[in-house]
This record gives sequence, structure tokens and C-alpha cells, in this order.
Amino acid sequence: MREPFQRYPVTASYLAAVTGAALLMRFVFADGMSAQVRESLSANPRNLAHHPVNALLGSAFVLDAADGAVFTAVSLACLALCLGTFERAVGPWRAAAVALTGHVTATLVATAVIGTGAYLVDLRDAAHLGVAYAAFTSAGAVAVLLPTALRAPWLALVLVYALLAGDWHGAVPEFTAIGQVTAALTGAACGAFALHRAYLATGRA
Repeated sequence: MREPFQRYPVTASYLAAVTGAALLMRFVFADGMSAQVRESLSANPRNLAHHPVNALLGSAFVLDAADGAVFTAVSLACLALCLGTFERAVGPWRAAAVALTGHVTATLVATAVIGTGAYLVDLRDAAHLGVAYAAFTSAGAVAVLLPTALRAPWLALVLVYALLAGDWHGAVPEFTAIGQVTAALTGAACGAFALHRAYLATGRA
């Protein structure tokens, strides 16, 4: 049981925290309290204006029931495989920094899109949470570990999946899909930088 936390401390700890929160909200908290937690930690424009740190960080640890079981399972599997692989390559601190940067950047970009008025409905109080941004960041970051010929196709596949998995509002993709695309691109850029720094630290550059 200790081995995953020793080999993949960031990945294992994050997945354990997300799982623990999900179990508490499902089996321990009353329905009203669970709804209140989701509402409070949702990174929507209203919450970001009043308690930005809680919303930005807390939203990454609460699963969004609206994502559905399949999408959530894929996101968790992506975290386990991609973030774990990337963590082994660059170290826990760099992996954590990349995942956090991707989640925060994607959240802010998606929130900015909501503020443009591109959607016909008012989304200022919309649910905006889950592990998807960290998962897509990890998927983008792990691209730098692939053979050169496979990096662009892999990243393209990740971006296409993000755009096709979400709903569209006419010609405008769902704001979370835009966030997921942002997360993947941020992961690829930050992942390359983190890998370069890791190589410098070990004399492999």
C-alpha cells in the first residue's frame, strides 16, 4: 500500500484526496451539505470574485457529477497513468507545479470565456469543478516523453477528445471544453520546460 505513495507521491496523494472527498460526499455528508460544498468550491465567476483561492484550488478536488461516470473514469485513469508517468520522469515537485499551473490556467481561461457573453444562458453560477483540467494537463505534459514522431498526433488526439466530449452551443464549444484544451496545451508547454529543468538537474541536458 505504501509503494504507490513512495514512487508516485503527488499522483497517489492527489487521487487519494479526490477519492476521499468523493466518498465523504457520497456516504457521510448529508445531500444538502454535499451540494453546499460543491457550490462553495465551484470555480465559477461569482465564487472567484469572492474567494478565488478556495475556488481555484478546491475545485480540483471535487468530482463533478455532471461529467458522467465514463468521462470521470477516463479522467481518473488519465491522471493515474499520465501524471504518474510524468512524475517519475521529472520528479514530484515539478509534476505538481505543472498540474497546478494547468488547472489554474484552464480555470481562468474558461471563466474568462463565460464572461464574454458567448453563451445565451447565464453561467456565472455554473458548476465548474472536477479533475478534468488536471487530467488534460497531465495528458499534454506526457506528450514530451513520447518519441518525437508521436508527440503531435498524441496532442491532437487529446485536443479532439476534449472538443468532442463536451456539448456545443452553436459554433461555440462548452466552456469546460475550452478549459480542457487550454489545460492540454499548458501541460505540453510546461511539461517541456519541466523536463528540460529535470535534465539540467541530472546533467542529461
